[in-house]
Amino acid sequence: MVEIYLFVNPLDELCLLSEQRFLEAIENEETKVYLKLIPILNPLIIHHYLIDNNYPTNDLVFRNHLIETVYSACLDVKAAQLQGKKMGRKFLFHLQNLVGKEKMAYSDELVDMILTKINADKETFKLDRQSKIIKEFFKIDQQIANEMGVNRFAKAVIFNYDSTRNFGVLIDAFSSTDLIKQLLKVEHTQTNCAKLLEY
Repeated sequence: MVEIYLFVNPLDELCLLSEQRFLEAIENEETKVYLKLIPILNPLIIHHYLIDNNYPTNDLVFRNHLIETVYSACLDVKAAQLQGKKMGRKFLFHLQNLVGKEKMAYSDELVDMILTKINADKETFKLDRQSKIIKEFFKIDQQIANEMGVNRFAKAVIFNYDSTRNFGVLIDAFSSTDLIKQLLKVEHTQTNCAKLLEY
């Protein structure tokens, strides 16, 4: 069995591409693979995101708007995920495509349009989105990311319970499909894996 934790920006096109790459890599795997898409956000990740995308790091108005927008989108994704893994994934993919790729402005109206498109239960979504449990789920996700040393969007941690290693491997989510498939193999020596860890 393999568990993959993929930490993403819910509004980013590149994260969408990384998710698609992982889905392609595990599509024909005989091993049972659990892919967990986790929207994340913290000040350090935002700081790295600003630098990586050549955005100004000293513009507090822009930074605060970005944090608020990504945070709201993270909660949207968590609410959608309560309607099932597939529904959550569809919502996330549409959101990343429309905001990240098509450059549409993130808004309540856009979220409503996506919910209609994927046939989600809107009333349930609204109730879940306003509940305290969504924020708790979000906090748990951030704790997991912190414990796994994730400090940027689009990072993945792979646990292969059928291999000889008893630890997760942290990789860039834009890594090659070959590398991802290699980490899904049953046998993998600890020495080789250590080379893949990022510090």
